[in-house]
Amino acid sequence: MLLASARTVVAAAIAILAAATLGADYPVWAAMGALAVLQGAHLHISMNRALQRMAGTVIGALLVWFILGQGPSVWTIIALLVILQYATELIIGSNYALGQVLVTPMALLMTHLAAPRVDGAVMVSERVLDTLLGAGVGIIIAVLSSSMEERHRLARHVARRRSASR
Repeated sequence: MLLASARTVVAAAIAILAAATLGADYPVWAAMGALAVLQGAHLHISMNRALQRMAGTVIGALLVWFILGQGPSVWTIIALLVILQYATELIIGSNYALGQVLVTPMALLMTHLAAPRVDGAVMVSERVLDTLLGAGVGIIIAVLSSSMEERHRLARHVARRRSASR
């Protein structure tokens, strides 16, 4: 349990420092990306969550880019937030990637409501980059803190998946 706590703190700190050093306006998004990856108790779970987090965030961010491009009213955004929250509650427990497709627009639309003068395209691209940075940090920490047995198990799993897809 101490190792899990330590790797979480280290990953969040590295992600925040890296994002801040790169000039991110919301470095906490990088930390959240790292933390989401490290929720898995085993390496294969962490890798799965990393891929789902990254893919879901990219798709969700593209959705927000499209929505904000339409110039929605405050009330339209609020209605979308209600719909997204309801859909997230129904989906996230069974499909993390699809849940991220819904959570990302909520986070970005709420940020847009709080700071409407911020360029939506800039905010969307930063969310994607910060999430990718944080997930990358989470992957590195997950691998470094895993056992050789876990790494071999992951390699065997990947090899099985590749051979099954051929």
